Amino acid sequence: MTEPASIRYKNPGAMWGNALAIKWGAQKKAVVLNDGKGQGNNIAVFPTFVQGICAQLDLWRTSKFCKNKKFSEAIAKWAGGNNVPSYIRFVLERVPGMTRDTILNDDFWRSSSGIAFLKAQAWHEAGKPYPAPDAEFVEARRRVFSGIPTANTVKKATTSVSAGTVVATTTGVQSGLSLPVAFAIGLAISVAVFLVWKFKPRKTDQDTPHPAVVAAAVA
Repeated sequence: MTEPASIRYKNPGAMWGNALAIKWGAQKKAVVLNDGKGQGNNIAVFPTFVQGICAQLDLWRTSKFCKNKKFSEAIAKWAGGNNVPSYIRFVLERVPGMTRDTILNDDFWRSSSGIAFLKAQAWHEAGKPYPAPDAEFVEARRRVFSGIPTANTVKKATTSVSAGTVVATTTGVQSGLSLPVAFAIGLAISVAVFLVWKFKPRKTDQDTPHPAVVAAAVA
């Protein structure tokens, strides 16, 4: 039997393909879902469960529809208005102490309830307990709060630093500098540019509501 889309594509939140998903390693082209809802729903495809969980949590923490909102309000946006009452009941039954009015802020996400919530949501989206181990939810939270980039991001950044160093070194030599001096200056400039890039705030489209994907959705 074919696994639900959220499991097949390692996307526990069943979130759409967007810049935030790509930030955490999703492939650039999302998969269109034939879920019968007529909403044009699609789903991002991640290489690992950890990366999918990272995107799930990052979206909850940063979207204007979810950040610091009451659970009942935020989940309605996430679900695209689909099956909201049952979604709320499902989560509340699996997250001890959580209520409709629980505020989804960083204190919540850092708590044990935050992990329980992510697991409950993944279960609801898949229609069955999600196969990612607890340790992977914890690791994903560590990465999100640490701001650790994905392997793809690091690779691109490293390539850019290398290319920048080569260009700067060549320019320095042509200007009359010795090779060692030109290389040192070129490397320093490239690293400085990389650090500016790394810590520069980035605009993404994570503020777009992401309709939930029903367990029976077939890609």
